[in-house]
Amino acid sequence: MRGDIELKGLSVSFGKEKVLKKLDLTVKEGTIMAILGPSGCGKSTMLRVISGLVPQNNGVVLLGGKSIDRLPPHRRKMGFVFQNYSLFPNLTVSRNIGFGMRMMKMKRRDIVKRVDELVSLVGLSGMEKKRPHELSGGQKQRVAIARALATYPDVLLLDEPFGALDAKIRKRIRRDLRSIQRELGTTTIFVTHDQEEAFEVGDQISVMNNGVIEQNGSAMDLYERPGTEFVSRFVGNANMIELPGEEGRTVMIRPEDISLRKWEDDDWTGGTKGKLADLIHLGPLIESSVLLDNGDTLTALMSRSDFHLKGLKRNDEVRVKILKFRSFKEENI
Repeated sequence: MRGDIELKGLSVSFGKEKVLKKLDLTVKEGTIMAILGPSGCGKSTMLRVISGLVPQNNGVVLLGGKSIDRLPPHRRKMGFVFQNYSLFPNLTVSRNIGFGMRMMKMKRRDIVKRVDELVSLVGLSGMEKKRPHELSGGQKQRVAIARALATYPDVLLLDEPFGALDAKIRKRIRRDLRSIQRELGTTTIFVTHDQEEAFEVGDQISVMNNGVIEQNGSAMDLYERPGTEFVSRFVGNANMIELPGEEGRTVMIRPEDISLRKWEDDDWTGGTKGKLADLIHLGPLIESSVLLDNGDTLTALMSRSDFHLKGLKRNDEVRVKILKFRSFKEENI
């Protein structure tokens, strides 16, 4: 069964703890939806409900417009990739990938053909006879992805799949996953707490918090037009300032939307006075901690070349200008 995945009014409780709270979500067929959120927000539970491993208390899971709630996990045609790989240590790469097909009693020649296709697709040619202990972390995760795809699933579910890998390997495998998904067109839901992963992998991104979806949109939507204070804080870095005289209104300012110059520069007027309290060198960028005269502290981000061109250094008195901001009313927080 193919089509959009729809979650409608999904609620899950473990005892008195409400993990999912009338959650709604639509994932378009053939796309990757990245679910971005902090640990404990319910995103892994949501995947397990979709796969049939955890029953919901209320709500419905639809695939192609039809409920799959009564189908057991093995009949939902879903591939699941876990963070810890879950490979069989005594089986070779080929036999790990073909395990699900053997359980389905597919013909041997079809299994061999499919395994060969997937080994090539995930970049493991020449490693077919190796066992998991002979593989790197990245190679193990490629085997896990190939195994999940082997039975031609309608939906691929990935639960923090790259969390155990180092940064460079994560980046390479993310791009490989994106390429594989585009080639196969498998509808994919990718759970992560890492913003960079979500932005790089997802066609759409849903930010999840405390059992609900706070906002859904593209990476640009979420970064430039966050709908709630939580989204603005969780997606990227943000300065939050309470406006004086406007109770319940918070202003969000991205660090790159703050411009700094030395206070004594005659060709630049206006702005607020502050002091460069600290600097952090981030390669091509410099992050500045600016203490304003009113006691607020802002984080500003500038290119290294611009920072040095303006002759700035630690403890300088500076003129601070806000180029762009977004405000939130109390009811949105």
